[in-house]
Amino acid sequence: MIASSRARQWLALLVAGVLAGPIFASQWVEVGTSGVSTDKVMVDADSIQKIDEFKVADIMTVYAAPRTNVHNVTLDRHVQKTAFNCAKRSFIGIQTIGYLDGKRVASSPEAADWRIKLIPMNSDPMSNRIYTLVCAANATPGTPAQSKPTGSTGSGIIVDDRGDVLTNNHVVKNCKSITVKAIGSDALAATVNAVDPKNDLAILRTAYGEPIGTPARFRSQSKPARLGEEIGVIGYPLTGFLSAEPKATFGQISSVAGYNNDYTLLQISAPVQPGNSGGPVLDASGLVIGVVVSQASLALASIVGNVPQNVNFAIRGELAQIFLAARGIKVASSARQQTMPTEAIAAAGQKSTVFVVCKFQ
Repeated sequence: MIASSRARQWLALLVAGVLAGPIFASQWVEVGTSGVSTDKVMVDADSIQKIDEFKVADIMTVYAAPRTNVHNVTLDRHVQKTAFNCAKRSFIGIQTIGYLDGKRVASSPEAADWRIKLIPMNSDPMSNRIYTLVCAANATPGTPAQSKPTGSTGSGIIVDDRGDVLTNNHVVKNCKSITVKAIGSDALAATVNAVDPKNDLAILRTAYGEPIGTPARFRSQSKPARLGEEIGVIGYPLTGFLSAEPKATFGQISSVAGYNNDYTLLQISAPVQPGNSGGPVLDASGLVIGVVVSQASLALASIVGNVPQNVNFAIRGELAQIFLAARGIKVASSARQQTMPTEAIAAAGQKSTVFVVCKFQ
């Protein structure tokens, strides 16, 4: 993409470090360009701070030319507040803010549970430069009391009539108390019954095994997800920003493997947000074929140099069924059936999807 004359002049000023305006009154250090575009990536050396065992820094991506995102907002750069665990060489995007002509025009919610969602960094040259710059800096102490979350939220899948709910391990990790709520029902206290940290799965059980909602049906393990097939996602994203009802989004299976050729995962194009974790991925018959686990769009922005669109991941449904069976939980399953309209998939899916609330204190 060729930048306009005005954009090239603006970009030259930015690189020279003389762009006026309080939002960029910082020490931006250029670390390279994206491997898939000429977008420039910079780290604000003055923003680096230490919060407990983490380093936090602002990372800016300057686009070669303004672009319009999926929300129809035009940006010429974005700044991502990013956390790093230097000892484990992992990171996560906490919040992303978009700008146009020096003005803030868009932002994502700040992730409250970023401390438990870090992912491994790549080892390409630009990632190494970011890691070295941030982790070698003498960081300004942060204010942990303001940064520590008091809890987190996610989604879960009702799997039987005994009050068992399947979710992600990271949704319920370090919880002092947990509640689950199905649509049209009261919230119920729950405890962690079993976990699989490696595959990021957990089983919750309601107090006294009290039934909740309608158990989901899974697709037979002999019929794994196929590349390109239509899927739906049900969950409770962005609680506090959006309404309290479950949300439905739709897309396709983009790949039958996750990042780094991880065949325990599926890549999906259905949009997901914080809070979708642990919710079901449903096929066109309304059968569960996956468990939402992560959103890559914001997490990868500071590493690849731009914001990947609708790159999200789910744990394979077959793996979830094996985990449940190993804990003595038998789920209803069947082969793919007649295709349902999206509104029918959403209506059925919301009955078997719960809102999970974790309190750390």
